[in-house]
Amino acid sequence: MAVLLLFFMLPLSISASGDAFIGVNIGSDISDMPGPTEIVALLKAQSIQHVRLYDADQALLLALANTGIRVTVSVPNDQLLGIGQSNATAANWVTRNVIAHVPATNITAICVGSEVLTTLPNAAPILVSAINFIHSALVAANLDRQIKVSSPHSSSIILDSFPPSQAFFNRTWNPVMVPMFKFLQSTGSCLMLNVYPYYDYQQSNGVIPLDYALFRPLPPNKEAVDSNTLLHYTNVFDAVVDAAYFAMSDLNFTNIPIMVTESGWPSKGDSSEPDATVDNANTYNSNLIRHVLNNTGTPKHPGIAVSTFIYELYNEDLRSGPVSEKNWGLFYANGEPVYTLHLTGAGST
Repeated sequence: MAVLLLFFMLPLSISASGDAFIGVNIGSDISDMPGPTEIVALLKAQSIQHVRLYDADQALLLALANTGIRVTVSVPNDQLLGIGQSNATAANWVTRNVIAHVPATNITAICVGSEVLTTLPNAAPILVSAINFIHSALVAANLDRQIKVSSPHSSSIILDSFPPSQAFFNRTWNPVMVPMFKFLQSTGSCLMLNVYPYYDYQQSNGVIPLDYALFRPLPPNKEAVDSNTLLHYTNVFDAVVDAAYFAMSDLNFTNIPIMVTESGWPSKGDSSEPDATVDNANTYNSNLIRHVLNNTGTPKHPGIAVSTFIYELYNEDLRSGPVSEKNWGLFYANGEPVYTLHLTGAGST
C-alpha cells in the first residue's frame, strides 16, 4: 500500500515540467460497492489526485468536496440522446451535476458518452451536438475555462495503425470526427482515447510479443520501426498514441493533445486468457505509471505529456463477459490491494 502511495504523489512534483498525471477510473458494477466516504478515504490514503467517474454520482461528488482531487464526470451513454437533442436538457444536466458541486468539488472535465462510435453508433450523429450543448452550458456559467469537454473513443476507430504514420480514422466517422476536432481545437480540449495493449496483444495471434505490450525492455532488433518515419517503438502504448496523432494529421489537425482515459491490464482471466495474471497486470501498470510520469512522450512527440487514467480502482465483480472483465482493479472492494505496484523510482522503464 505504501508503494502505491509514493507513486501517485509523483505527479505533484513534476507537474510544472509537463503536466503529466496518472489518474484512476472508478467503476461501480460491484456487488459490495464501497460507500463514498470509503472511496475518498482510499483515494486520500493513496494520494490519488485525479479520478474519472462514469456518471456524476451525487453522493460521491459531495464526498470529494474540499479534497482538492481533480474530478472528471461523465454523461452516461443512456443519457446521450436526450442531451444531444436538447440544449435545455444539457443545461439542466450541467446545473445538477456540475454547477451544484463546484467550486467545492474540483470538477475539471466532462466526458460526453464513452466509446459512442463503437458501442452506441446510433447516437453518433448527435455526439457533437451533445458536446456543444454541454460546453454552451459551461460558457453560460463562466466555467468553460476550468472545465474541458470531450468524448472518450476506443482506439479501434483507428485503422491501419501500424506503422503509425499510415494510420487513419475509420472514414465512416469523418462526419463526426472532423467537427469534433474543430471543437477540441477551438476550446483547447484534448482527444480522449482508450488504449488497451492487452487487447492488441490478445488479438494479434502471436504477432505482438508480450514484452512489447508490457513495456518490458526489448533488444534493438526486436523494436518495431516505422519504415516511413524511421521512428523506433519499444511498446504498444506509444505506437497506438502516435497512430492517433498521425490519424488526426490525416484530417489536417496537428495541435490537439491526447489524454488516455483508460488503460490497464487484467489480473485474472479464464482459460482462454492465460496472460491475464497478477504479475502481468503489476508489470504493465507499474511500467505505464513510470512511462507517463517520466514525461517521455512518444516517438512522434517526445516530451509531450500523455496523461493517463488507469482502468481501474476496484475490481468490478458484476461486469458481464469473460473473467478478465471483472479483474482490472488495483483494489478489491474491501480496499485491499490486488497487488502492490513494484515501483522503485521515476527512472527509465
